[in-house]
Amino acid sequence: MKTQKTYFYAKVSLAIVFFMNVLLLTNTYALKPERQYVAKPDAVGIKYETYKIKVNDSVTLNSWVCLQSDLKRPFIVVSGSDAGNMANSLGQAKALFDEGYNVVLYDYRGFGESSDFKMNPNMVYYNEFSADLNKTIEFVNAKFRPKSIVLYGLSMGTIVSRMSVNSTGVIKGLILDSFVINPKLVVERVLASKKKDLLLPENASVYVQSNTIVVGKPILIFSGLNDPITKTDDYNEFLSKNPTSKMVTWDCNHLECFTSMGDDPNLYVVEVNKFVDGL
Repeated sequence: MKTQKTYFYAKVSLAIVFFMNVLLLTNTYALKPERQYVAKPDAVGIKYETYKIKVNDSVTLNSWVCLQSDLKRPFIVVSGSDAGNMANSLGQAKALFDEGYNVVLYDYRGFGESSDFKMNPNMVYYNEFSADLNKTIEFVNAKFRPKSIVLYGLSMGTIVSRMSVNSTGVIKGLILDSFVINPKLVVERVLASKKKDLLLPENASVYVQSNTIVVGKPILIFSGLNDPITKTDDYNEFLSKNPTSKMVTWDCNHLECFTSMGDDPNLYVVEVNKFVDGL
């Protein structure tokens, strides 16, 4: 792995993407999809292929697949947060691609150039997004025959990734950044701090219950010590029941570990490398 690389893109070539992320995350804790892409992978030096993934007769997802010359390297499928679109994950995609991973970005229905989907902006997530990830995984499996897939979720994307972890045996582990382990707590905290009522799908309790039992696959959690929405203490019981899982904390806010891990921007990816190498 090329762990000595410095990722100046986080501060330079992707500054506009990061700035948009900050604005979006500051102003919403629920769904705020964007249709326009502020950048595409080639803007940060990554060759990519665009694929349209059919979920059903009425839903098609837009995706960017960034391939290494060696398709035996792990595939990392990125599930983004509740705001923006897959362009907002280009910083992480660049870091992972430069380390030799095959990276798959996709947009949920209603995001980016994926099919339309009527959404209530006060919803925390929709179960349909899990169906979108499942179809993306099916597509990657059929098209590229990967030896291993790692699911990588960001904020709301951690819910989507957790719901899909057992969809196929080729999924070897999960990376969860700002893990929404209990969306009911998110609703309570946003109401208390922002005086905003958020909504959950009817079966949200099933997801909550799934996080009280053994997952059966290794998980790496990134958690900001100053995160008021997904708090580090939320994971104590989960980690005790899942001994193959690990949490990395940093002195930062929600979804800021990637850009805030000290003077060495490699630290985030170093942790990812250690995790994936151990799968």
